[in-house]
Amino acid sequence: MGTLPTVPDGRSTTRTLCVGAGIALQGAVMASAALLYLRRNLTRVRGEAARDAAVRSLLRAVEVKDGYTRAHSERVAYASVLIARQLGMGRQRIVLLRYAALLHDVGKLGVPTRLLTKSGPLDADERETIQRHPQCGADLVRDLDFLGEGRDGILHHHERLDGRGYPGGLAGDAIPEFARIIAVADAFDAMTSTRSYRRSRPIEAALTELHRCSGDQFDPRMVTALETALRRYGWPLAERPAAGLTAPVGTGLEGLPPLPVPRLGTQDSHSVAGALAAEHADGA
Repeated sequence: MGTLPTVPDGRSTTRTLCVGAGIALQGAVMASAALLYLRRNLTRVRGEAARDAAVRSLLRAVEVKDGYTRAHSERVAYASVLIARQLGMGRQRIVLLRYAALLHDVGKLGVPTRLLTKSGPLDADERETIQRHPQCGADLVRDLDFLGEGRDGILHHHERLDGRGYPGGLAGDAIPEFARIIAVADAFDAMTSTRSYRRSRPIEAALTELHRCSGDQFDPRMVTALETALRRYGWPLAERPAAGLTAPVGTGLEGLPPLPVPRLGTQDSHSVAGALAAEHADGA
């Protein structure tokens, strides 16, 4: 995306370049129009209905760019709410967390589709390009004041507890709580969904891998919360729209789960054997 100009606060103006990249690379005129409208009107977004509309506009822009990312974001938001509710988080924070989870990959508007759907491994330059998406996404929603701490969730959802993540190299509790929740939800859905380069994995296998990486990559408390919630509520079938499509974006999904879901143990879990390392750490 070229050299990024800096502004007085030292941050790169990636939001402008990301929008431009999305247009140039994909011809996503609808996405461009939605983002331009939002950037001009964000300061006037008031009330939950208006906030839902703003988030949905960005989700539609993402869908124009990459249909998988939209469905993935819905499922990540669902899993994030499951974790938050298990932790006893208050409803208002859950609303913000859900917004952040829905928009965690909005920065991929600036990533070439060929990289998002590439079937083989990424080279160093390609990985660097994809790893820009958290900063790009945070910059795109910078003016969405109602997101509050949700913006940090978008920016830091690829950090690791051991400090080896990106973009800030934060470690431990320095990683915002929203980001630690979204990181687990994101990895879980990545492993249990079909990607361009591999088939989906059983739920039990994904949980095994999350626990294996707890303490180094993931917050163990978030992993345990997700597993507990899944054993209580189950999980929507892979590749099906998550519950968020049948409820207002800003809700805490009080009636979990609104869709019939399989319970843990009903899926073939014998394929737990075999390393799942790097399934969720592919830079995407």
